[in-house]
Amino acid sequence: MASYLDKYLDKFLNLVYSKNKTIKYLFAIFIAGFLLRIIAAINLGVAADDMHFTVHAINFLQSGKLVVYDQSASLWYYLTDIFYGIFGMTQLGSRFAPVLFGSLSIFIIFFLTKEFFGEKSALIAAVLLAFSPFHIKNTLAEMDVTVMFFAFFSIFMFMKAIRLKQLKLFIISGILLGLGILTKVYALLFIPVLIVYFFFVNKKQTNKYLSKDNLKPLIVFLAVIFIFCIPALTHNYLLYKDKGFMDFLFTNTLGLGRDVAAQYYSWDAGWGHSADLKGFFFGNSELLGKTPSFLTAMSYFVFSDPITFILGLFGLIYLLRKKKYKYPLFMFLVLLFLFVYMASRVLLPKHYLFLLMITVPMAAVFVNTLDNYIKNKSSKFRLRYIIILIVILQLFLLGMNSKYIMPHMYSKSSIAQLMDYKQDNILSNSLIIADSRIYRGQIHWALNQRNYLEASYFASLLNFSDRLTGNKLATDIYFIECVSDDCGWGTIKDQPDFNNSMESIVDYFKNNSKIKKEIYCADKHQPYFPFISKKDEIEFRVYKTTFMLNPQIFSALKSTQTWFLYPIGYDESIQPIFDKYKVHSGFDYALDKIAHFIIYISILSSFISVLYVIYLLAEEQ
Repeated sequence: MASYLDKYLDKFLNLVYSKNKTIKYLFAIFIAGFLLRIIAAINLGVAADDMHFTVHAINFLQSGKLVVYDQSASLWYYLTDIFYGIFGMTQLGSRFAPVLFGSLSIFIIFFLTKEFFGEKSALIAAVLLAFSPFHIKNTLAEMDVTVMFFAFFSIFMFMKAIRLKQLKLFIISGILLGLGILTKVYALLFIPVLIVYFFFVNKKQTNKYLSKDNLKPLIVFLAVIFIFCIPALTHNYLLYKDKGFMDFLFTNTLGLGRDVAAQYYSWDAGWGHSADLKGFFFGNSELLGKTPSFLTAMSYFVFSDPITFILGLFGLIYLLRKKKYKYPLFMFLVLLFLFVYMASRVLLPKHYLFLLMITVPMAAVFVNTLDNYIKNKSSKFRLRYIIILIVILQLFLLGMNSKYIMPHMYSKSSIAQLMDYKQDNILSNSLIIADSRIYRGQIHWALNQRNYLEASYFASLLNFSDRLTGNKLATDIYFIECVSDDCGWGTIKDQPDFNNSMESIVDYFKNNSKIKKEIYCADKHQPYFPFISKKDEIEFRVYKTTFMLNPQIFSALKSTQTWFLYPIGYDESIQPIFDKYKVHSGFDYALDKIAHFIIYISILSSFISVLYVIYLLAEEQ
């Protein structure tokens, strides 16, 4: 055992003190990409789904849940709750999974590109992903960056397994794709991509699509993946057996327990909808809109990272002209199985990061080809000039607004500033009243770990306090005003009576308290660059006063702390967890324990995958 550890320690030290220029360049690229993602995690504003997932991750380790109702998966929530324990319930804590796995994806895209196109193109690919605005601006509290790490790591290992014909590599690939599926279920769609690619490669090598020799690794690969599907299958089997319904995705797909499930899920826009292929090609879809959904989905990538898209398009043309069909075949299969299904079902930009990932290697090939062409014309030309130009343009785009991804990332968001102010200035025995024009998810996320209440309940709170027996205590009250009149809802302009009710509460605090803090933010609709642009918009204004309140009211505040069907922190004293099942037999009990054991193994395997990336880098020596 000691000699085994010594062997890998030696590999690590050789990596740290490497004189290999490629490794040094790659680590420099990684560090730059990591720092940009840290900045993005801290600064970027919040989206609706961002707030949905951050809150559901609170205390997830203690929840014992196998899946979240709308994801049929749970790994991201477990990992994020672990990061909460390390970094606190901060923006960085909620987004550290995409920071970590998004940064490590730089190494993965290097490995994958090298597998197809060689070392020089691989380094260029690493640069393109490290500075990609589409990738960096998705450093949010969402699963997609993380699932792309596991999926493309699996793809690389699968390609390597085909080349080396090693069963253990197929197993590793299966584990990684299984982790991807347990992170977000659409990673399942990579399975047919890899199987069909496997058939085509075998046809070319052996003149047979499948033979006895290559059937075994394929079966093992699929069996390993199935293991990681057991938690979701177990949850839905036991939930249906106990309560007669399944989670959202299973209900939508299988239709079992639909009548019972409707009371929980029917409000969701995707309820009852399946893939719309007609809308994909021709548009006029009730769910997907008038524009053909393939155009909308592709535009997410085109407008979010135009440089990589253009370079990748030229790279594809070059590969086809040179009759190098191996990678274009892989790309086509991804589009056929993943893009067609996703774009015919759901249109959210974050779900199309795979378009960026499959395009980066082709973009790198074109840059490499362009470099070789120019060098033949001018011996003074260096590749670094192209790279520097690309990096400058990408850094510029990070300060620009995009139609489909988060706005500029060079200024700290108002929510991040509000969380900092709360953490540093508002004591735990105080009470925060939040303007109800602030999106409810932002309230739950920004004010967690404090006593808080939406302003729409403020009058009821005072009445309740007056009815309670016992002594009242002087209590610090903080009121947070949404100065712009709509902080995240996007619908307040259509609710004048509601807006007026909030303005009356604002007027009360203006006249009876002191302003403690004004939180400025950059205009979300304008570019922002450090030292050039100004933060000229007030998003939040914080007031402070003192009320005489009965301390018993704090326990009553919990009744309002529910979010998308779950009590916050999975606290069953607030309300029961609607999809918590009971087991009714020894078999069901054993199955439940096995499913939870797989979850624990998955958490451990996720962190081992980080170490495995380092191991593969050491192998590059």
